[in-house]
Amino acid sequence: MDWGDPFVGARLRQQIGHGESLVLRADVGGFGVGSDASWQVLATYNWEMRTMCGYLVDGYLGYRALSVDYSQGSGNTEYKYDVLMQGPVIGTTLHF
Repeated sequence: MDWGDPFVGARLRQQIGHGESLVLRADVGGFGVGSDASWQVLATYNWEMRTMCGYLVDGYLGYRALSVDYSQGSGNTEYKYDVLMQGPVIGTTLHF
């Protein structure tokens, strides 16, 4: 199954020290266009790791929750996808 969802979201960033910040991202979507509803929340602690070829590289550690509610068809041909995935995240971001 393939589908696309429109969404709206926001990101808040709070500097807590030199090269350190807390970031909260959230969005909501679906609105019955693709999925019935979808949302996600991501909260991370970010720190500047290094500059590489003139670009800043950040590390982050946090938690993410993602929910999608999708259904199509009816009876024997109905496809449902109603899931909540959540857990820790760790990664890097290259700012360019």
